[in-house]
Amino acid sequence: MAARKPQIAIHRFLKCTIGGLVCRFLGFSSACYAPAAGPMLIVSNHNADLDPVFLSMAFQEHMYFVASEHIFRWGFWSRLIVALFDPISRSKGMTDARAALQILRRLKNGYNVCLFAEGNRSYSGVTGPIFAATGKLARASRASLVTYRIRGGYLATPRWALRRRHGPVHGELVQVYSPEQLRAMTDEQVNAAIAADLYEDAFERQACDMQPYSGKRLAEGVEYALYLCPRCGGIGTLHGEGDTLVCSGCGLRARYTEYGFFEGEDAPFSNVRDWDAWQDAELSRRMERAAETPERTFFSDPEQTLLRLDQAHGSRRVDRGTLSVNMRTLSVGKTAFPLENIADMAVCGRGKLVFSSGAEQYEISSKPPCCGRKYTAFLQKWRELR
Repeated sequence: MAARKPQIAIHRFLKCTIGGLVCRFLGFSSACYAPAAGPMLIVSNHNADLDPVFLSMAFQEHMYFVASEHIFRWGFWSRLIVALFDPISRSKGMTDARAALQILRRLKNGYNVCLFAEGNRSYSGVTGPIFAATGKLARASRASLVTYRIRGGYLATPRWALRRRHGPVHGELVQVYSPEQLRAMTDEQVNAAIAADLYEDAFERQACDMQPYSGKRLAEGVEYALYLCPRCGGIGTLHGEGDTLVCSGCGLRARYTEYGFFEGEDAPFSNVRDWDAWQDAELSRRMERAAETPERTFFSDPEQTLLRLDQAHGSRRVDRGTLSVNMRTLSVGKTAFPLENIADMAVCGRGKLVFSSGAEQYEISSKPPCCGRKYTAFLQKWRELR
C-alpha cells in the first residue's frame, strides 16, 4: 500500500470536530459503516452538492471522491479543495478514461473511492441511468463494491432550486459485493445490481411517508427543470415566483408546497416528476415533426458564452452570442457544431452546458444561466430518432 496521504488525517479531524454538527444542521442521519476489509469502491445516488459530506460521515474509513471537472476551475477554492480532499477529476460531457485510471490506481494502492454512478444530480427526483462503464470499472478494480442510497436529498435540495429546504435526509448501506462475487457477474449484471440498489423516487417515497421540507421561495428556479408549459405549449415561459410556478405565456399558476407537490386549479401535474415525463414525451413528438424542417431553430437562448476547456482546467473564450439548436447543428454566435460530431453533453450546476466535439471539450454558460437541460434532452432525443 502506498504511504498514507494527509487527506486521511484531515478527514478524521473534520469528522471528529465538526462532522456531527454539520449533519445535524443539514438534517442528515445514517449509521456509520465499516462494511469491508480492503479497498472499497463505493457508489451512491446523487441529489445534493453536500452528498460527499454525507458519505464521509456514513463510513468509518476515509474515501476519495470522483468530482466534476468544473470544480477545479474555481481558483482559490479549487486549490483548497484539492489540498484538503484531493478529489479525482472527471470531465462531464465526454468519456474520461483518465478518471477511470485514477480510480483504479487509488484502489490498487489500498484507498477507498466513492463515485456517484449517475454522474448527474436528478432534476425529477428519480434516480437517473447508471454510467455504462461502471460495472466494468467495478469488476476491474478487484475491490469490494458497496452500494449506498440517500433518500430525502432531492426534496431538501432540488437540483433546480435556488434555496435549500429543511427536512430529513437519510442514508443507508444497501449491499456489499465481494471481489469474488463481482468476478462471477458480467458488466451488465453489475450495472443492473447497482441501478436496483440506488433507485429512489422522491415522490413515491412521499406517498408512503409524507415529510415536510420547509423553506422560503420554494418554487424559484423550477424553470431550470421544467421548460414546456402544458397549457399553452410555450418554451421557456415557466418561472418560479416565491412559492408559485407561473407561465408568462398563458398565466398558468401552481403553488409548490413544502411537501414537494404542486397544488391549485391550474396545476396540470402534482409533481415535477410527472410534469417532466410529459415534457419528455412532448419533446419527442415535436422533434419528429421538426425533422421536416431541419434548419429551423428549435431552442434558443441569447447572450451565451462559448469556452474551450483544456486538460489543465483552464479555459479560453471562443465565441459569444445566441445559443441555438436545430435538427442539424448546435451554434453559439457564429460557431456551429454538427450534432453528429457532439459525442456527449451534460449540465453542470443548474444550467451550464459541457460537451465534447472531436478531441475538444467546450462549455456554454451565461449569467443567469439558461435552462441547459432542454439541450441535453434534445440531443438525447435526436440520437434516438436517427
